[in-house]
Amino acid sequence: MSLAHIRAVCWDWNGTLLDDAEICRQVMNTVIVEHGREPLADLEAYRSVFRFPIRDFYRSVGVDDDRFVVAATAYLERLALRVGEARLHAGAHTTVAAIRGLGIRQVLASATVAQALERQMEPHDLDGAFEAVLTIDDPYRASKHDVIRSWLTTSGLEPGDVLIIGDTNHDHEIAEDLGTEFLHFEAGHGSHAGSARRISTLEDLPMLLGGQSPSASNITGEFDAQAG
Repeated sequence: MSLAHIRAVCWDWNGTLLDDAEICRQVMNTVIVEHGREPLADLEAYRSVFRFPIRDFYRSVGVDDDRFVVAATAYLERLALRVGEARLHAGAHTTVAAIRGLGIRQVLASATVAQALERQMEPHDLDGAFEAVLTIDDPYRASKHDVIRSWLTTSGLEPGDVLIIGDTNHDHEIAEDLGTEFLHFEAGHGSHAGSARRISTLEDLPMLLGGQSPSASNITGEFDAQAG
């Protein structure tokens, strides 16, 4: 599988670059137990039900629409207290730097509101890594479709020149609707990618894009140095 024609990568954040699925599972369990439902036993159980629209995920764990806003608000408040514990997935920095070294543009698109995303990204030294950071304004809807479409429309790129890499059915559906390429990252939040092509480690990506597997040798300060 070659993606050597790709000119831009659109990264998902939560679950794809940020390794936060286990923390999210634990936080979700506190919420669903309060609503009288059984907790999700492990990451396999969590991934098997996680999906967008986010209301569908809540329904799948027994939280119906009449309780959705209360439950989702509690979840978001508790997650904000814990998401700082999350680290980037192995190879995230070196992979992003290797892709930049290939001359491929990179943007980040997140189903997180801007202020919360800024707090999540701050500890991870990614300043200058992305030409744009795309966020949502409705945490209860949590759809990235429109912001990615708007960026693509003004990017000067054809849809087929763009690769979306993400970990959920939502990322896959956006790619299909917009006509971009898609890769499902298996170590994130969801396992609902249908027939999508998959990778299990981020460091597989540069080779698919026509480069080499990144080494872990030299990332400190690289994004800041190139950010201008």
